[in-house]
Amino acid sequence: MIALRTVLCPVDFSAATARQIDVAADLCRAFGARLVLHHNKHSLGSGANVGWMWNADHHGDSQAVLEDKLRDCLSRVPEGVTAEQLMTEGPASRSVLAVSEALEADLVVLTAHGTLADDHASITERVLEQSNRAVLVLHEPIVEPRTPHFASPSPELQVVVAPTDLTPESRRAVELGLELARALPIELHLLHLLPNGKTHRGQNGAAEEEALKWMRALVPPELSDRIKLHVEHGDPAGGIARAAEQLSAACIVMGEHTRKPLRRWFSRDTSREVLHKAHCPVWYVPGGAVAVRAET
Repeated sequence: MIALRTVLCPVDFSAATARQIDVAADLCRAFGARLVLHHNKHSLGSGANVGWMWNADHHGDSQAVLEDKLRDCLSRVPEGVTAEQLMTEGPASRSVLAVSEALEADLVVLTAHGTLADDHASITERVLEQSNRAVLVLHEPIVEPRTPHFASPSPELQVVVAPTDLTPESRRAVELGLELARALPIELHLLHLLPNGKTHRGQNGAAEEEALKWMRALVPPELSDRIKLHVEHGDPAGGIARAAEQLSAACIVMGEHTRKPLRRWFSRDTSREVLHKAHCPVWYVPGGAVAVRAET
């Protein structure tokens, strides 16, 4: 089973904060986890307003005002969810990373704001690069027309897309998708992308069938009626985002290789591109993290 014991939700008091808290609290209610609302007080120049953790309005906020805002956030958490608040001061990304490690958080729920371009690396990207924790990244409501529901009732099955390149890193994300399907009313779509230029004939058609064979082996018999398999052709990041859009996906779950920052300059980073292009939340499962743990 999924063992979510602690969910960390760093908040910046922006317009997207309420939705972020609602999603994090819904997850905690579904899996019996405690919720920690975290705000980091950190003064930066106005030119640094490129990440989820900084709001220029904070320049005039006193400690007391920030504590009041954090208490207001805590009051939003519904009854039945164990929640607490925490305030730190220091470099934003380091604070989130340190808090997530100190709490042994099973999941960090963030909202990405503004540009995520390489020349303006956001706090979200730094957390993804340096953390060994699973991270659920939301976009602002204007980008995401749908909000995932975990404990709240939904009138129909929600779609979750789990891309797989059939590596151990992507297998962790597939396992998370399978566990979500076991626990919730979810239809899971496993997706594999073949490079551009492949066709459905001859040797290239054999590559597609081989991918489907490997994907079928991942499907537990008890979930076969709620798991769909897709082999598409094209750019991985674009193909993943396109499939999620066509399926009206509530969420994408995908494996994440923990990388040193400079490596981004030398190789494509599909997981970051998906975050740029997707119009739904992306749940990242680091290769070094245990995203699905057996309950004891």
